[in-house]
Amino acid sequence: MFTIDASSIDKSLPVPVGTQLHGLLSYMLAFSDMPYGTKLQSVRQLASEIGIAPMTVSQVYQQLRDEGLIEMRAGLGAFTARDPLAAAGSGQPINALRGDIEAILAKAEALGVSSMALVSMINAGAQMRRPTTGLNIVFVCIFEGPGRDYVEEIRPTLASNDHIDLVTLDSIREDGPQRRACAAADIVLTFGHREAEVRALVEGGEVLGLRFIPSQRTRQNLAGLDSRSRVAAVTHFKEYIAIMRPSVREFAPHISDIRVTWSSADDLAEVIAGSDAVVYASGADHVAQLVRPGVQCFEYRHAPDSGALDTILAPRLADLRRAKGGQLAGRLSA
Repeated sequence: MFTIDASSIDKSLPVPVGTQLHGLLSYMLAFSDMPYGTKLQSVRQLASEIGIAPMTVSQVYQQLRDEGLIEMRAGLGAFTARDPLAAAGSGQPINALRGDIEAILAKAEALGVSSMALVSMINAGAQMRRPTTGLNIVFVCIFEGPGRDYVEEIRPTLASNDHIDLVTLDSIREDGPQRRACAAADIVLTFGHREAEVRALVEGGEVLGLRFIPSQRTRQNLAGLDSRSRVAAVTHFKEYIAIMRPSVREFAPHISDIRVTWSSADDLAEVIAGSDAVVYASGADHVAQLVRPGVQCFEYRHAPDSGALDTILAPRLADLRRAKGGQLAGRLSA
């Protein structure tokens, strides 16, 4: 069963507990690797642990259901609806290569070719091989700066003649060139917890929500915090304020003094002034300007999950490329 730490919900904050709970659950459901069908706590159980009305939890669950993150089963409760591991199943194209991979590894070993040399040869061959059909891809981000970095991290998974554009979620909320670019794309990529929203905006388009995980640098920075530090954890969207404390503690369990706030809160300057280290979420970059010299300050940055890129994105792109190539061939022969 999937459970949450009830202490992550802070009733002293001027943010409704329902908003905090939705932000916490949507983040954890989208960014974790829980398989499809994992059971969540019942409405009454979760309400009792947090000390809130069951109706509040029920409303949050309904919102998560509408966003495609959970499904409600009559008489049984709430279950996770997304399966980040589904594409790694036995029916995926990558599994058809397992026998060939074993054979070439055995042959390389017999010839005295090291595995590293073999990988280099395959990479070089892949770089020289130009697929006949390129894809038109759009990545929908929240903030342009991190979005550009995410695109560069995704790019190695793409073919050499694939084209990828970047648009913001705000830019496609109204009809315009950015939304039309999404509608015309072969596939639209975005974050897992924004997939349902993007899919609703890009009617009929191919949309894939990617899994993101805390970046290696973020993990290292958190692990390196002094255990005596008073840490300020600042989010940009106050609806996600409840995820800041558990996000810091995941990689800095030795830190006990964590105060959370959001980037436009009235007490932001006060919280930062009383801290020895400041961790801010993407989008809250201006927070760094308020930090006094000598105080450690860094962004809590995510990165695309490389495993998901290999097992989910790459096979999906291969399928699209084959389908698009077949359509082009059909038109040429008509």
